[in-house]
Amino acid sequence: MYSRAVEQAFEHPAHAGKLSGACGAAGSRETGTRVEFSMQVASGRISRMCFQAYGCPHTIAACELAVESLLGHPPEALGCWDPGGAAERLKIPVEKTGKLLLIQDALRNCLQDWDTTELDVTE
Repeated sequence: MYSRAVEQAFEHPAHAGKLSGACGAAGSRETGTRVEFSMQVASGRISRMCFQAYGCPHTIAACELAVESLLGHPPEALGCWDPGGAAERLKIPVEKTGKLLLIQDALRNCLQDWDTTELDVTE
């Protein structure tokens, strides 16, 4: 059973895709969950962000929620994304917490890639 928010995000993920720019991934298809985030930064803010996910509806919904919550924020916000808040908002069962931690790792990897590339589309 999935919450309405999970069903909506799974059926209509507005931010699914891939962008040129900073990128971070975690997990693997072999283990059942892989997520990848890509973003572009303009004027010091995340202007565009997308994800690709291989996993359950909870994973896809949490990726969508992460992107929605991070758009418009400085890239450093990637390192502060709260998996507990996502679990609560989406009513994700505790046994799926590991999937949220993969999302958190992928976001941190995206931040690390941005730190090394310093890609800003306004430059």
